[in-house]
Amino acid sequence: MAALFVYAASAQTDDLASQSHRAKELMGEGRFEEAIPIYKRLVQALPGNLGLVLNLGLAEEMAGHPSDAVPHFETVLKAHPDTVPALTSLAMARMQMQQPALAAEQYRKLTDLDASDPHGWYGLGKAYEALATRYFDKLSKAAPESPYVAALIADSRVQRKQYRSAFFFYRQAESKLPELPGLHAGMARVYQKTGHADWAAAEEKKEPVLPRACKPPTAPCEFLRNNFQSAAKLASASATPESMFWATRAYSELALRAFDRLGSLPESVERHALKAQILRDHGQDMEASKEWSAALKLNPGDPRLEQELAKSLFLAKDYRSAIALCEKLLKQEPDSPNLNFIIGDSLWQTQQPDKAIPYLEAVLRAQPDMLPAHAALGMALALLDRSSEAIPHLQQSLSLDDDGSLHYNLARAYRAAGNAQGAQQMMDQYQQIKQRNAHVDSELAKQAEITAPPK
Repeated sequence: MAALFVYAASAQTDDLASQSHRAKELMGEGRFEEAIPIYKRLVQALPGNLGLVLNLGLAEEMAGHPSDAVPHFETVLKAHPDTVPALTSLAMARMQMQQPALAAEQYRKLTDLDASDPHGWYGLGKAYEALATRYFDKLSKAAPESPYVAALIADSRVQRKQYRSAFFFYRQAESKLPELPGLHAGMARVYQKTGHADWAAAEEKKEPVLPRACKPPTAPCEFLRNNFQSAAKLASASATPESMFWATRAYSELALRAFDRLGSLPESVERHALKAQILRDHGQDMEASKEWSAALKLNPGDPRLEQELAKSLFLAKDYRSAIALCEKLLKQEPDSPNLNFIIGDSLWQTQQPDKAIPYLEAVLRAQPDMLPAHAALGMALALLDRSSEAIPHLQQSLSLDDDGSLHYNLARAYRAAGNAQGAQQMMDQYQQIKQRNAHVDSELAKQAEITAPPK
């Protein structure tokens, strides 16, 4: 009997070891969903094994189930607060759950533990960036015509080196709230960057003088004293347009500081990823693709990096390279709406509409309301003279038409389908869009002309 018991225990141990090995293999192959039930059985069979609890959380987080993963990471951290994989993954899960404030808290712990960890600084910067975006979106909805919105837009245009546009928005803000701190300093930067040092000096003199003391502390005063964490905390406690403005600025500055720290570290995947994101934000998509490629050299085969590379190649209009990469990635994720859209849109853009259609139809099966996919499918069908099929897709995507091309192609489809009235209506709207765009371009050129500061 004793021998039988020993044999049974040994067999159970061997079985658990075999299951653990299989789960690790699945994780290594990126098959996270399949690893989850195995780790659940292992955790149940070996209660108290925190390594298995962590692995279960990692599988759930990487499979796209962050809310399931969070309790497991918290269990590990309750016992061992400095466990870096649990801290990192908990922060990533919080970001996936759109909880950037909680994510920032975890990333701050990581950077406190190891100031040389690029993951921590990159994640912290992205969390602060998400918080800045959240407060800007709230402000834009609450007070879209306010000088606060105009000033923040101007700040972002300066970062993108769009100085004429920045000047236009700074002037808008100044006309409503000339004493807004930072406004004249921003205008001075525009003048400096455009070769008007004398005008810049005049603007700098208009900037409000910093008070010697902040009693009680206020968000503007803390911000101007570079106490951005305190400014963000004070500003986020209120919901006025002014407080949302200062929260946006404070979190933006905190993000920049985190990214600056990342930039000072040795070469890493995170550094290249940050550069790529900045380049993409500035419309330099081909340069961004080079940064994603550099990141992949450090971490070959990373599917997230490969998808980002595919996106940058697509945005840079390097459609053939984007198609080749997406064909590879779709073998791993055949149902991915993003990958199917990139390859489908790229195919019709390269005059291969017949090949594009199955991919775009796959996108719309997964996301029926994805307007860019409707637009691309409509254009592909129109190229194949399948007008009656193209019409509903072009109709559904007209709200995206900023250059008139969808209206023009819908007019052609209507004409081919025998709808002369609809064709004429679409051609009239096409002409109106072209005229409106020309007028807007002309007016913006006039309004954004950089002129001397008023005396």
